[in-house]
Amino acid sequence: MLARASSGLYFVEDFLYRHSAKDGAYFRSLCILLSYSFELLLKSIFVITNEFKNEKALENQLIRLNHDLSKIARKLGTEKLNAVGIKNLYLRRSIDFVGYIVETTSGKEVAVEDFIDIRYDFTRDALRVLPEDEEFKGWVSETIQIYTKIKDLYFTD
Repeated sequence: MLARASSGLYFVEDFLYRHSAKDGAYFRSLCILLSYSFELLLKSIFVITNEFKNEKALENQLIRLNHDLSKIARKLGTEKLNAVGIKNLYLRRSIDFVGYIVETTSGKEVAVEDFIDIRYDFTRDALRVLPEDEEFKGWVSETIQIYTKIKDLYFTD
């Protein structure tokens, strides 16, 4: 899980060095990948810090968490989130779109779109506000820092 999350994050980071996030089609694709990667980061903590009777029990727990980052964060708890650089994670809901704001322990914010919402937003008659390239790069950079903390805390000897 963690390896898949990191490959998505590094792909987005590399892509942003050559392209702009201001293109609507690119932006949507980048948001989908950032959302998916962030979810995998949180779920990797859940998997490594819990015991499961068997593979089926693990699978059932992951299915119950669905793509709800708030639910996953609640399951992890403040201590585990803080340990990897996440101070708070809360739902951001507008008239048309759903996402999350992640406050980091370094005082920065990461906007992560709801994985289901971003995949099906084309069914609505609304447009997302596109962030500036530097803002999006900042979100990716902060998420990579969270990844690094997870890797160092749970996966490094």
